[in-house]
Amino acid sequence: MTSDAGFQNSTTNARSKPLLILHAGTHKTASTYIQERLHLNRDLLKQQSITYQDPCFDRPKAKKLAGELCKYREKRWRRMLSNHKQDQHLLLSAEQFSVPLTNQKCIQNLEELANNFGFKLHIVVFIRSQLDYINSRYIYSLRRFYHSQTFEQFVSDAIEGEMHSEWQQRGRITRRQDVFNFWTYFQPLIEAKKSGLKVSFIPFQQNGNDPFQDLITTIGVAHNQTWEQCTSRHFNRSPGTRGVWMARLLSQKLRENKISTRSIDNSSQIILREEQQRRWMDPAFWGYSRRLKNQVIKHFKNDNDKFAKAAWGTSWTTAFPDDIKLLQRKKQIYQPQSIEEEETMHAITIHLLRRIRHKIKPKLHYRIVDPLERIANFLSPSISLRTIRYVKIHLLQLGKP
Repeated sequence: MTSDAGFQNSTTNARSKPLLILHAGTHKTASTYIQERLHLNRDLLKQQSITYQDPCFDRPKAKKLAGELCKYREKRWRRMLSNHKQDQHLLLSAEQFSVPLTNQKCIQNLEELANNFGFKLHIVVFIRSQLDYINSRYIYSLRRFYHSQTFEQFVSDAIEGEMHSEWQQRGRITRRQDVFNFWTYFQPLIEAKKSGLKVSFIPFQQNGNDPFQDLITTIGVAHNQTWEQCTSRHFNRSPGTRGVWMARLLSQKLRENKISTRSIDNSSQIILREEQQRRWMDPAFWGYSRRLKNQVIKHFKNDNDKFAKAAWGTSWTTAFPDDIKLLQRKKQIYQPQSIEEEETMHAITIHLLRRIRHKIKPKLHYRIVDPLERIANFLSPSISLRTIRYVKIHLLQLGKP
């Protein structure tokens, strides 16, 4: 089903075009991990006649090229393709490609561009089951403070085809909101596939499959290779149950204080770092009740089967056997067990809010106040606010003539 081989031989002969392979995510399908594996194995890939456009060494970066597609521009593409060795396939990987590849004009422009430079275009996209995907996108968008919704509200919007993001526009393209309905979201790619474009949709991590190996198999690389592994830091870490609860509370506080997430540097790491420093080892968040799971499955069922037939010539349940495990998975969320515990969580959140505000508008006395507040917060979050007020008052008094 996923072994739609890009090429059968390890070298490109004169009678066949080299491939321009675009791995286009989607979002939250281990793209960072895949790209690190590609980076570590670029020499081995080259032996298989594949040049990986490595963002660590090569320009332009794939992200920039995705942006060019959204603006209907070709300059960077033409420069890259004209400098490429014609005896090598060219592989690019960026989840940002999934935005222009939902636009018919972008797909047509890219296919024509590839053909003009003697390439055959091959697009590879990973598909993640909605149950898993919605849960993951909720955590992702919440820890970036895009919203402060409950999980139930987020699922309701997902079913209605609404997606929370800071960026609704990408170049000249309005970003699609129906990201969880693959039949509608990828309709331009499905139509292009019917017209002869090489498009491979890969079910994400079914039966424990390694997504890197799935990608390699799909583009037709020989199986008997010893691929370099990468460290666990290249797996995107998500906050646990307490972290998700705190992210939602902090997002509410940011909105109450009219602090835009665009003004916060590295916002996605704030909750993760707090978890690490406090050594919270919580279970993974899973927000579904039985009723909510059944609601999601029922809503997407018909379109999922249409998509599976177009993508793989099979049913959705055949493509996603692991959905059975997700249906059996128990709800896993955090709720404070006492008033004192809730007060502690609120105190930690206020501490994070103050640190964010201080970084946006730094003042000299914050260099003393912030470390003291952090120490007090760790020792006893409930007294940290009293401590900081006391220190701040005395620092201001010392500064008076």
